[in-house]
Amino acid sequence: MSKAWRQNDEPLAVYRESGAKVMSEIFSIVEFCMLLILNIGISALWFIPSILITPINLDRFGLMGGSALAVVGEVIGALIGFWLYRYGAKHLPSAWQQQQWFQFFLRQKNGAVFFAVIAFRLLPFAPSGAVTAAAALTPISAPAFFWASSIGKLPALALEITVAFGLVFWLPQSLLYGVIGVGFVGLLLMALNRKRSSTKLNRQ
Repeated sequence: MSKAWRQNDEPLAVYRESGAKVMSEIFSIVEFCMLLILNIGISALWFIPSILITPINLDRFGLMGGSALAVVGEVIGALIGFWLYRYGAKHLPSAWQQQQWFQFFLRQKNGAVFFAVIAFRLLPFAPSGAVTAAAALTPISAPAFFWASSIGKLPALALEITVAFGLVFWLPQSLLYGVIGVGFVGLLLMALNRKRSSTKLNRQ
C-alpha cells in the first residue's frame, strides 16, 4: 500500500518541482524587465547617478546579466531623455539653465558639442541626465548624440561596473542595499530642496 502511494505521489512531486521552476523563471523575467525600466528611468533623469542601480543589477543577475542591464538601460535612457529634454526645453526651470552644465554646452559650436558630450560622458559616476539635458538644448542631432554618448559612456560604465562588482563582492547584502537606499533618499531630498529654491526664485 505504501509503495503504491509513493508511486502515485511521484508524478505530483515532479509536477510541483517543474511548476516551481516555471514560476521562478517568470519571476526572474519580470524582475529583469522592472530593473531595465528602472535603469532607463535613472539614465533619463537629471539627478540620479547610475552607480546607485548598477550594484543591484550585478547582485540580482550576476556580472554578465547585470552589465547588460546597465549598458542597455544607459543607451535607451539617454535617447529617451534626449527627446524629452529637447521637446520640453522651454519648460525647464530657469535655475537649471543657469547651471554650469547648461552654460558650458550652450557656449559650444555645433561641431564641438559632439566632443563635449564624449568628454563629459567619460567622467565616471556623473549623472547622465545632466549631460543629456544640456546637450538637448543644442542643435546636435539625435544620431550624433547617440554615438557621442555611447563612445564616452561605455568606458566610464566599465569602470562603474568594476567598482559596483567590488561592492557587491565585499559588502554584506543588507549593508549594500542600506547604503543604496540612503543614497536614493539623500538625492531625492536634494532634488526637492532645489525645486523649492527654484520655485521661490521664480516667485520673486
